[in-house]
Amino acid sequence: MDLLEAMEARHAIRMYTDEAVDAETLAAVQNEIDACNAESGLHFQMAHDLDDAFLGLKTHYGRFKGVHNAIALVGAPVPPAEDATAGWVKEGTADEAATDPGEIALQEKVGYYGERLALKLVQLGLETSWSVLDNADAAPDAWWRLGPDEKIVWVLAFGHGARPGGKHRTKPIEELSRIPEGTEMPDWFRSGMEAAMLAPTSLSQQPFLFTLHEDGSVSAEATEGLFAHVGLGCAKYHFEAVSGHPVR
Repeated sequence: MDLLEAMEARHAIRMYTDEAVDAETLAAVQNEIDACNAESGLHFQMAHDLDDAFLGLKTHYGRFKGVHNAIALVGAPVPPAEDATAGWVKEGTADEAATDPGEIALQEKVGYYGERLALKLVQLGLETSWSVLDNADAAPDAWWRLGPDEKIVWVLAFGHGARPGGKHRTKPIEELSRIPEGTEMPDWFRSGMEAAMLAPTSLSQQPFLFTLHEDGSVSAEATEGLFAHVGLGCAKYHFEAVSGHPVR
């Protein structure tokens, strides 16, 4: 299964069977976690074969059952660049955590590398779902460890799904992208956008906008929506993986 096939096969699965994930697959997952951490500076951590990998914590939305395996998507806010501007702050956004450049950069990075990891899980024949655990940073007897300034941004549940996923919902490509006036959308850009439109976002809001510039470069920004910057990171990974073009 290639990455595009994994994107098409990925669904948010919240109910899992008690079937254990075999040791070889877990080793492959750990290798991908190690690679993501080394490249990104994040601190992703895995637990498996637990009675309840969510430790009884409430999820921000959605009901989960049978979560025996999970990956804590942990990191520290990125120090803001000297030229950071107030343009990063979206007043009135529902994403309460994204109020400064450091938080925004962390969430986007978690989205980017978390989705890379989620797609690897799908390629290994597993199901997965993103989730936010309430009060995870203060959870007693947690299986994850937090370094200085670190926090759990999201958690990936994974395992053998107890039911199939639903149909992917998406907005029209014209609402999610811009191209120079009077030009046709290049095939590579369309392919990248079609991949980005398969990316997971909270409540399927797709709060992102990709722009193709006159010089052929591509930029992307978060629009209004819940956990928009995590969703943007996921969409950026999809776009780059399929189109072969970087996104700034």
